[in-house]
Amino acid sequence: MSQQINLLLPALRPRFDWLALPVVAGAAVVGLVLIAILAVLGVSQAANLKDREAEIRNQLAAVQQQVQALGQSLAARQGNTALATEIAATRLAVTQRQEVLAVIAQGDVTQGNAYSGLLQGFSRQIVDGVWLLGFGFAGQEIEIRGRLLDPALLPTYISRLNDEPAFVGRRFATLDMKSFDPVDDPRNDAASATKPRAPAPYTEFTLRTESTVGQEKAR
Repeated sequence: MSQQINLLLPALRPRFDWLALPVVAGAAVVGLVLIAILAVLGVSQAANLKDREAEIRNQLAAVQQQVQALGQSLAARQGNTALATEIAATRLAVTQRQEVLAVIAQGDVTQGNAYSGLLQGFSRQIVDGVWLLGFGFAGQEIEIRGRLLDPALLPTYISRLNDEPAFVGRRFATLDMKSFDPVDDPRNDAASATKPRAPAPYTEFTLRTESTVGQEKAR
């Protein structure tokens, strides 16, 4: 006696058992593999973070030695405005490196890498007649303060910074400039007997960036 079974009926179709032992075992294996991968990535990031921290600490120690040497030189050469400006800029560089080191010590790997990349970009792009007095970071925004012996050097400096990978996604949207002539400073007239010659005229500038990442995503 033959019997026909209608397999087209939903009630007669075989059902997949999500709680079957092979399924549960497979899911457990996949979970263990993912956990192992995350653990390896965490160890790798921690090692990279320690290496970067050690590198910045070495840079900080070297800059602090420079500050100490410049301070001793300043004590022997009172009234040298250029040397005082150089010491102030070096001290500011120490402060900026300490801020980056603090970010890395707190474990913010992404922001620490970004700040380190910006510092490396500043160090690579050196233009004669342009020197930085300071810079600040606030999220994606950057503020740069510096001086120019010739205002025409600023477009060249900005173009070089834009070529740095760390500055991708940012654009300089605000610029303030002010010219100074040390010859017109009354303090130079009073101390002209002790100074060999007055410093050259210069222009102070302040650049601020504007993040373009959000705007590109919105288009």
